[in-house]
Amino acid sequence: MKYIIDRIENKIVICENQETKEMEKFKIDQFPEDIKDGDVVILENEKFKIDKEESKTKKQQIEELMKKLMKG
Repeated sequence: MKYIIDRIENKIVICENQETKEMEKFKIDQFPEDIKDGDVVILENEKFKIDKEESKTKKQQIEELMKKLMKG
């Protein structure tokens, strides 16, 4: 199952479930140390791994949208 990291608060990671679009909370020790807001992660065997390629694609999409918004 895929999630997008929304934010990290007090050793809790709040993620958006990409199937249900609901926000879910997980313990930070289920994640790699180098996670950050906006990363796409995959849950496998109660541990998360970063989907580096999809995270990069999402970041580029957001940057493009921001540029369009700034142009007006």
